Amino acid sequence: MPIVTLTSDYGWNDPDTAAVRGAIYGEMLRTQSAAPLVDISHGIPPRNHQEAAYVLRAAYPTFPKGSIHIVLVDCFDLTAYSPIAMEMDGHYFLSLNHGGLSLLRPDLKPSQIIRLDLKNRLELQTTEALLAAAAAHLLNRGALGLLGPVESELRQLQVVHPEVKNAQTAIVHVQYIDHFGQLVTNAHRDWLKSWHGDHAFSAVVRGRKVSVALKDSQTLNDGGLLYHRINRYGYLEIGISQPGSHGVNTAASLLGAKVNDPIELQRKA
Repeated sequence: MPIVTLTSDYGWNDPDTAAVRGAIYGEMLRTQSAAPLVDISHGIPPRNHQEAAYVLRAAYPTFPKGSIHIVLVDCFDLTAYSPIAMEMDGHYFLSLNHGGLSLLRPDLKPSQIIRLDLKNRLELQTTEALLAAAAAHLLNRGALGLLGPVESELRQLQVVHPEVKNAQTAIVHVQYIDHFGQLVTNAHRDWLKSWHGDHAFSAVVRGRKVSVALKDSQTLNDGGLLYHRINRYGYLEIGISQPGSHGVNTAASLLGAKVNDPIELQRKA
């Protein structure tokens, strides 16, 4: 059974998130369709497409094929960019064509992109209303092509990629800081493999060398020890064992690191 998900930069306290959910349920009632509505995250920093892409990229494959993912990040101005519906990897993604969706799976080409043009619903004047109506149409097994004309181009956003400096060093960047204050870099397991093979390496974060490497779900018994490992979503993570709560004694606070900060990887001899 398809599921509808929500990812936004609306925050958890303002009424906007509840209003979106109300619009979606209203369209379900109107079309006599039904599906669970799941919040993936509303804590995306304002207009942070990179973080939204990481969070959704990690989450969406766990949902059933045919699920519909509404992405409302930097989506208040409907006049600046067209609303679109995109089919990719057996899922539907609804957002504005401002480039955010281009970061989701750069390794995959969408099978179809439609510019939403619901001529029979002229009362739909907001992004949320349009995407809610499109989601209900897809829940009713309506064809994607009936939602409007083909969009010829998916707008692209540029992001920083890992860079190999030489055989011994590479530069990666922090793309996300998780709830525990661990630093998730933009270096995927496959990219690391192509750079260092099976050689060990250290990570240097703001002058602090992190040499302890953990494997899979391995943990450290001693609290406060810095480590690096591949997280469950395949990305290099710099963390600390038994981090504190509320941002205290975390890898991010201890190292003074922020999103987009560079990290040097040094291959061991």
